[in-house]
Amino acid sequence: MNKIDYLDIDGRILRMFVLVYDEGSVTKAAERLGITQSAVSHGLEKLRTIMGDPLFVRAGRGITPTHNADAIIDEVRLLLRDMRSLSEQRKFDLATVSGQFVVAANDIYWGTLLGPVYAQITAEAPELNFRVIQSGIDAAAVLRNEECDLVVTPLLPEGSEFKQQKIFTDKFVCFYDPDVTSAPKTLEDYLSRRHARIVFGAVDINPIDQILALQGKHRRVTLQVPNFAGLPELMKGTDVIAILPETLKSTFMRDFSRVPSPIAVEPLSIYQVWHQRDDDRPLHRWMRQLIQQTARKI
Repeated sequence: MNKIDYLDIDGRILRMFVLVYDEGSVTKAAERLGITQSAVSHGLEKLRTIMGDPLFVRAGRGITPTHNADAIIDEVRLLLRDMRSLSEQRKFDLATVSGQFVVAANDIYWGTLLGPVYAQITAEAPELNFRVIQSGIDAAAVLRNEECDLVVTPLLPEGSEFKQQKIFTDKFVCFYDPDVTSAPKTLEDYLSRRHARIVFGAVDINPIDQILALQGKHRRVTLQVPNFAGLPELMKGTDVIAILPETLKSTFMRDFSRVPSPIAVEPLSIYQVWHQRDDDRPLHRWMRQLIQQTARKI
């Protein structure tokens, strides 16, 4: 490293470097930072001069990190965490805390859990920006890459660097439109109906179908959607039924009736998961406590 210029390095430039490294794209890094591509390019050029290395080179339509970039990325991440920790050593005051806190969660929990959480944030931490993103299959990746601060999920990521806390349990029930059809009274009655299911991502797997397959049984799925929000509009006015988490009774499925699931389905254990680097951050601790307290009321 150039000993004359190393003091020109600041946290913003290092943050740009990390995001370009993670995204493999200056454009995507700029989008995440909310700045122009030229600003990111300028920051990278400054860091390249200081490091005496191009850091990224063209690879097809994208860019790839140099060996030097690969060698320093972990150290840069650690340095950014230390800088953030240093800034948070001041007295923690919710009334003045600013910045952004990002939570990844499925839309099923936006209204029941995160709605009340946000109401509390606006009351106690009015300067804090709260961002919710759709959770994906790979919670480990979004936490490692610092795309979010916390994930609400029933799927625990693998890795010793993650911490988790169970916040509530969600059982499964069978929803139906009482204006069109009746509740299934037996398993055979249930299997004879038309069904809706939720399938996330490109993997065509649903736990209800897996349970039935183990019993040598099959149901006719006539409606499939990728999230919970779109299901009620499609189900309403039809004889389609659906086994879903009971939490939906107060949000998306509020206009439907429900009965216990005709199939024995293990309740969902819902966790909040975070990276160990954030374990002692005052804001992060406060947010985890708020989410836990709110979840107890569900």
